[in-house]
Amino acid sequence: MNPSLLGHWNLFNFIKSFGDVPIMFTTISIYFLMLLLIFWSYCGYVILLFAFSVLGTKRKNDVAVCEELSKVAVIVPCYNEEAYVEQKIVNLKGLEYETEKLEVYFLDGKSTDNTCKEITRYISDMPNWHLIETGCRGKINQINNGLSKISNDVSIIVNTDMDAILSPDTLIKFIHEFNSDSRVAVVGAFIMPQGAIHIEENSWEDQNLFRLIESNVYTSSIVVAPCYSYRASFIERFPEDCIADDIYIAFKANTEGYLTKYIESAKGSEIRTPKTFQDFFKHKFRKGNAYLVELFRYFYRLPYMPGWWKMIFLTKLLQFAIIPWVLPYFILSTISLALSGWGLFQVALFGLIFLFISLVTTSFIMKKGRDRFLNYRKSKRFFNLHYFAVANLILVLVGLSYPFYKQTSSYEKIERKK
Repeated sequence: MNPSLLGHWNLFNFIKSFGDVPIMFTTISIYFLMLLLIFWSYCGYVILLFAFSVLGTKRKNDVAVCEELSKVAVIVPCYNEEAYVEQKIVNLKGLEYETEKLEVYFLDGKSTDNTCKEITRYISDMPNWHLIETGCRGKINQINNGLSKISNDVSIIVNTDMDAILSPDTLIKFIHEFNSDSRVAVVGAFIMPQGAIHIEENSWEDQNLFRLIESNVYTSSIVVAPCYSYRASFIERFPEDCIADDIYIAFKANTEGYLTKYIESAKGSEIRTPKTFQDFFKHKFRKGNAYLVELFRYFYRLPYMPGWWKMIFLTKLLQFAIIPWVLPYFILSTISLALSGWGLFQVALFGLIFLFISLVTTSFIMKKGRDRFLNYRKSKRFFNLHYFAVANLILVLVGLSYPFYKQTSSYEKIERKK
C-alpha cells in the first residue's frame, strides 16, 4: 500500500489485506454510514435547502394592505406577568387593524401577583378586549380554555406571549399570507431576542434562517412561541400532554398536507431572553426535549406525510434523536481507527477532512444565506466554533436524557433583568 496520503488507495485491496474481511468491511461500512448521517445532519440538508431556494421560484413580494381582512382573535397566556402588562397592551393597541374585526383575550393562569389587576386597569375602555381567569396552570391548559371562549365568527387566531413586542403591521402581514394560499394553515412572525447574550442571538439568527429557507422551499418545520397565527378552523384544542404549542401546531399542519410559513415581513422581538449561559442552556435543553416529544408523537404518521415534509421530518428526527447517539460513537471510532495502524488511520483522516471541508462549505453558504435572506442586517459571522460546540452538546444531552426527563407546559420562566 502506498504510504503517501496523496497516493492512490484501493479500499477493497486494503480490506483484503486483513484476515477477517467481513468484520473489517462491516467496521468500515458502519464508520462511513455514521459519516454520511453526520454529513447530512450538519451539512447536506442545509446545502440542499439553499440549492432549491436559489434555483426555485422567487419569493413573492408582500404588500402593505389586504383586500379582505378576516376577523382575528389574539390570545395572550399569562402567569405572574405584572412587569410586562403595560408594555404588552400598549404594543397590542398599536397594531394596525380594524377595531371591529379584532378581539384580544388575556388568559390568566392563576397568577399570584397583580397581573389581573393591571390588565383590567389597562383594557377597561377597550371594546372586545377580555381578561379570562382560566383557573388552571400551564400554558397549554390556558390556551385550550381560551380557544373555547373565542367568538364563532373568528377566522384567524394569533397566539402571542406577554414578552413579545410586535411590529404594527404584523396582523396585516399574517392575513396577507393566509389570503395568498388556501393551503397555508400556520404563519409565524420573524422574532429576534432583545438584549440577549451573544450565543442566544447566534442561535436565533441561524434558526430563523433555516425556517425562512424551509418556508421558501416548501414549508417551515416550526414557528416560534412569541407570535404565530393559524386558521381557527384548523384546530379546536391542543393535546393536554403538549409541551411546546409552536412546535406541535406546525407539525400538525405539515403532516396533514397544509403549509407553515415563517415570514420575515412580520417582525417582532422577545424581551425576556437568556442573559446568562446557565439560562441559555436550560432554555435550549427544554426546547430540545419538547421537539423530541413532537417528533415521536408524529412518527407513526410518517408513511402518510407529503414528500418534502417527510424529508424535513426525517432530518429533524436524525438531528434530535439519532445524531446525539451517533456523534459520541463516531468520535471514539475515529480515535480508535487513527490508533489502529496506517491504513485505518487514513480512513479516520479521510472522515475528518471530509467533515472539515463540508462544515467550511456549509458555513460559507450560511453566511451568504444570512446576507440574502435576513434583510435586517448584514451578517459578519462566518463560523462560531463556541456556539456550534455548545449547541451540539445540548442536543447530545437532550437525546441521551430523553428517556428519563419529563416536563410540562408549566415551567419556571426566565426572570426579567432590570
